[in-house]
Amino acid sequence: MEDKHWPRITIVTPSFNQGKYIAETIESVLSQNYPNLEYIIVDGGSTDETLEVLAHYRDVPFVTMISEPDRGHADAVNKGFRIATGEIFGFLNSDDTLLPGALKRVAEEIDPARGRHVVMGRCKFIDEEGRGLGIEHPSAFESHRRVLEIWKDHTIPQPATFWTREAWEKVGGMRIGVRYDDYDLFCRMSRYYRFYPIDQVLATYRLHPTSITQSWSPQERLEESIALSRQYWGPKYLPKYWLLAWSLWRYRFQRPQRGFRLLHEAGTAWYQGHRLAAAGKAAVGALLAPEVFFWKSLYPRLGRYGKALIHRLSRSLGLQRVPPQTQALLSRTERWPDGWVGPTWRHPLTPEEASASVLRIVASTDPFLVREGLRLKVAVNKKPVTTVSVQQTQFFFEIPLGVVTEPREILVRANRFFVPHWFYHNGDYRPLSWRIVVMESGTDQERLSSDGEESNGAE
Repeated sequence: MEDKHWPRITIVTPSFNQGKYIAETIESVLSQNYPNLEYIIVDGGSTDETLEVLAHYRDVPFVTMISEPDRGHADAVNKGFRIATGEIFGFLNSDDTLLPGALKRVAEEIDPARGRHVVMGRCKFIDEEGRGLGIEHPSAFESHRRVLEIWKDHTIPQPATFWTREAWEKVGGMRIGVRYDDYDLFCRMSRYYRFYPIDQVLATYRLHPTSITQSWSPQERLEESIALSRQYWGPKYLPKYWLLAWSLWRYRFQRPQRGFRLLHEAGTAWYQGHRLAAAGKAAVGALLAPEVFFWKSLYPRLGRYGKALIHRLSRSLGLQRVPPQTQALLSRTERWPDGWVGPTWRHPLTPEEASASVLRIVASTDPFLVREGLRLKVAVNKKPVTTVSVQQTQFFFEIPLGVVTEPREILVRANRFFVPHWFYHNGDYRPLSWRIVVMESGTDQERLSSDGEESNGAE
């Protein structure tokens, strides 16, 4: 397709003392090979190696550079877009990157004629060295009101969000002097436009000690964002204001979490023999959070068919839909600190394990997954070696390693997962499949001696 068929995209990179990362950012834009690209880099007078890095790109035809003092991040972005000639805008901070094919996908998806003035893809987190953290930015768009409800946890992934010139001019650009100016921009932009989702990872978001995201605690960032959100609630005589105020009050009160804690304390008190105190805590917890009381106390006592019926109803009502907070964790392959793993577990063998011929794992899972037919497919160096059909909550299986001739890696994929928040409303959005209780390496002879003691469930 010729250049004239591709809308011009303008990317602005605001820069200040990010010399360690900016070359990677620039290369990620240039390597897009997008046929109608305008790239504007606005540096605020960096004093580190940034200017030396930028000097290498001054002769690139479609790259424009501005280097002069500014009033901060928002001022730099505004400067860039004031001279932009593109039809589609996006800005990429000097420590983030675009992934291959991102701009062509954006050009294909954004379409003002169909009302698509703003598009947002997925965005994954990377560390200081550019390594993936196995976590994506928890993001989704529902409505303008949901953007304002920042306390509900998922937001807009700025590096993977792009918009038309019309949308930028409609909201008047970025406000100067606002700490989270990208969130402020999306609060205003979502008043006029829906954000169309693209199911593709378009960008990376780097987490490092000097980034704004890492310089404040999560609670400080949230409170600052809530203060910004309040500026767009509207006057108090409108229902919108009071709906948002009620939503924020419910978040701060933490009704399900309080109920969960009381029910947990009631169970502890019961086993310690404090029956009266246990009954009191259980009664208050049940009144405060009846849904948590059902899943924690009543559901385990239901019969097999009753539980199956409950799950069918839950799925039909959308109570077990996968929330954005969970979607963001589906690519994580490491074991969690409490031993749980998600749908995919990747385990590079240690030198001690690599010298063994078998790896034994004692594991457990949730009764819900046993009823759903949990199966684990196990591979060593991408070669399938066994499948485990889980028949009970406590189980045991072995992974044959054979003769070690090269570095080994174990990959276990589960066909099911559950999200604790589905049942307990406790804010735990992890996708969990099974939990490693004990893992040890051994020899074939030792494995044979254990055959009569444990059932591994392997096929």
